[in-house]
Amino acid sequence: MTARSTETDPTTAAFDALSSSRRRYLLALLCDRDDAMPVSLSTLATDVATLEHDHPIVTDEQARRAHVRLVHVDVPKLVDLGVVTRDAGRADDGSNATEDAIALADHPMLEMPWVRTLLETPSGAVCDEARLDRTLEALRSPRRRTVLTVIAGQRGPVSIADLATLVVATESDGKRLVDVTEPESTTLEQTLVHEHVPALEDAGLIARDDDRVAIAADAPPFQADWIAESPIGDVADLGSTSPVQGVPSSVPAGSEGPGATPASGRCWTVEGCEAVIARGNEIADRATDELFVTVSDRGRLQDRCLERWSAAVDRGVDVYVGSSSDRVREIVRSASDDITVCEPQFDWLNLPIERIHPGRLVFADREAAMLVTIDGSGAAEQARATAITGTGTNNALVQLLGEHLGPRLDRLAARSDDVDGCDERVTPIPM
Repeated sequence: MTARSTETDPTTAAFDALSSSRRRYLLALLCDRDDAMPVSLSTLATDVATLEHDHPIVTDEQARRAHVRLVHVDVPKLVDLGVVTRDAGRADDGSNATEDAIALADHPMLEMPWVRTLLETPSGAVCDEARLDRTLEALRSPRRRTVLTVIAGQRGPVSIADLATLVVATESDGKRLVDVTEPESTTLEQTLVHEHVPALEDAGLIARDDDRVAIAADAPPFQADWIAESPIGDVADLGSTSPVQGVPSSVPAGSEGPGATPASGRCWTVEGCEAVIARGNEIADRATDELFVTVSDRGRLQDRCLERWSAAVDRGVDVYVGSSSDRVREIVRSASDDITVCEPQFDWLNLPIERIHPGRLVFADREAAMLVTIDGSGAAEQARATAITGTGTNNALVQLLGEHLGPRLDRLAARSDDVDGCDERVTPIPM
């Protein structure tokens, strides 16, 4: 008897064992028996053949072919995984006692509810055998299961490059996205492109549009009872709002506009002052709890921006506006007494890039962000604005700003509460 492989975890072993319809039929037959006595392979081969051909009577040739495949392919696989045992001369079903016989082993996968549910209908309840085989084979890889879970966690299609970063962070036991190195992300991205994404796409579990992927929530395998009990049971529900259909493979800069719902798993650029202002106002209009905005010394403060911030305050949003400019702070204070005005103690956004300086940062509800830079190389009236923006708690930009700004905003909120009712309206923000 071959010892069980110690290198395969029970869940991976289960997907591996069940990824062949013939092995599913074999295990279903053994599970249906009232006793655990070994059964001859010739008897099992005939029963497997009847299930494969969906007919109670099979020819000798059909039974022989099933027997050959079981002996040389499927039983060795199950023995190696430790799911069944194989012994000579122990058959207790009235057959030739000298023939090899097999029995179920004491393997933890056989106690998993989703495995038992699948074996009740081994041919597949909602899709054909071939589709079910591809699905289970694709899910055999722990990384692909992680990939599915990560994709499902996005509120829209995610680029493969961003997916690689998210998977590295997930597999690194909670590693921060900002700590994922470029070599780590690039290496995994290549593996995703050439191996994991094609396998999941071939199984129909994800849909792909150019370099972006999303869960194919309407795929037949996701409708099966067994998958709801499996380790990826939540994937279909989480991914139901992430269709790829109808989403363009590339979005022109600044074309999202108010009312659009871009993919949350990716960042995109917005170019031009008007487009940048429109995107900032869109984020402000959608804020429900907290809105944080910074305005640079050189930044222009439009009346429509002030109107959006005041409207957010009226909706009950905590609005914070930070600027090193006395003039900007004065304008904001005059627009609304309920906006908390902040004076940054350290301009952490002022990167040493010649002629390029921060224009504005907009951060709402810690799930939508925009970072603006102004190219001031020309005349003031010809300054060019470019922004990078993103939406969703799993978005890389949102997470980066959340990690840096979140604790500071919490302290700022506490300080703001302490000075309620006072005349002092300028609060230093610990940047």
